[in-house]
Amino acid sequence: MPKKEKGPAGNQDLLQQAKQTTNEVVSQVQEQASSQVNRQKETAASELSTVVNAVRRFGETLNNEGNGPIARFAAQYGDKAANSLDRVAQYLREQDPKRLLGDVQNFGRRQPALLIGGAFLLGFAGARIIKSSMDAAGSTYDQSQGLMTTRTSPNPGSQPQPSFNTNVSGAQQPSPPPNPA
Repeated sequence: MPKKEKGPAGNQDLLQQAKQTTNEVVSQVQEQASSQVNRQKETAASELSTVVNAVRRFGETLNNEGNGPIARFAAQYGDKAANSLDRVAQYLREQDPKRLLGDVQNFGRRQPALLIGGAFLLGFAGARIIKSSMDAAGSTYDQSQGLMTTRTSPNPGSQPQPSFNTNVSGAQQPSPPPNPA
């Protein structure tokens, strides 16, 4: 059977349609990525503001309750750190993602050791957050019995965490770990 060939105009239409579809897909992906980056940027700025508030409260506590030059020095240092972190949080909120990426790249070229150290600290902090989230997700609370229980770990040889009975008056004591035989 002979094939029907499309004329040059049909091929051009198909090519234009493919280009248009590709441009639409690229535009949607860019919009979604930009939206995600903006959400992450705002989350980071909010978390940083939380740290700023905690550092400021710590400094105020040292000023109010601390005696001596070391407490005053630590409070002043904490206040300076809080101000710097506050500026970083504000910078994160105000800058567009492309500018932030360019600034990080420039900083990395000027201070590679600090950038690598900062990345390490962020990774370490992220791992701790994930670990604590996993630990919290592994715990359950049974309101009907007032018991705090934990799920058993799929890791062989791991120790189960203690359960507490919150309905017992007096001090709550963890149950003793099982004796390995």
